[in-house]
Amino acid sequence: MTIGNPAEAGDGVRDVAEADASSGPTASAIIDALASGPDERVTLGAIAAAAGSRVHGLALLFFVLPEVPPLPLPSASTVLAIPLIGISVHLSIFGETAKLPRRVEEATLPRSALAAASRYLSPVFRWVERISRPRLGWLARRERLVGLVCLALSIILILPLPLFNAPPAICLAVTAFGLIQRDGLFIAAGIVGTILLMGMLAGVIDVASTLLVR
Repeated sequence: MTIGNPAEAGDGVRDVAEADASSGPTASAIIDALASGPDERVTLGAIAAAAGSRVHGLALLFFVLPEVPPLPLPSASTVLAIPLIGISVHLSIFGETAKLPRRVEEATLPRSALAAASRYLSPVFRWVERISRPRLGWLARRERLVGLVCLALSIILILPLPLFNAPPAICLAVTAFGLIQRDGLFIAAGIVGTILLMGMLAGVIDVASTLLVR
């Protein structure tokens, strides 16, 4: 069994990593390049090399996508939210340009998972990328603020609320996609969705506490 690493990630990964810094690699290009390599497993370090300074956004997107379908078991959502919290904390402290910790970069993912993502998700990403472009740079560059928003959404995901994982997961996926694309409009949509979601949660808690008091 061979394990991918940043130095041997394949020509496709190196090509993506060397993409024009002003626009950077798209999510679909990163996934397709990683899926086309020869190794059976891919390290997060290789993913980081392909994503460049957008590694946090890509990592958040990878981990949040399984959360988007409503999950009847709160425990499943909790397990998936743990790495999201760690990535969000790292982003909020160090910003998007910081490297992931060495031990995190040594973790691996099966190439088959990336191949499945390339087959089923890349077409969707390519469609969205047609309407996405670098904009609202003043917001897209507020990476630590975005990290705090992602952290709030990740904490909501860890709450034991059956079938309630989809709304925060969608907000987080939109925000992560905005990070990858440097698209402040997507980030703004994720932040607005987060504010509305937290307001809805506050209302639910208020109603529940009123009913319990009676």
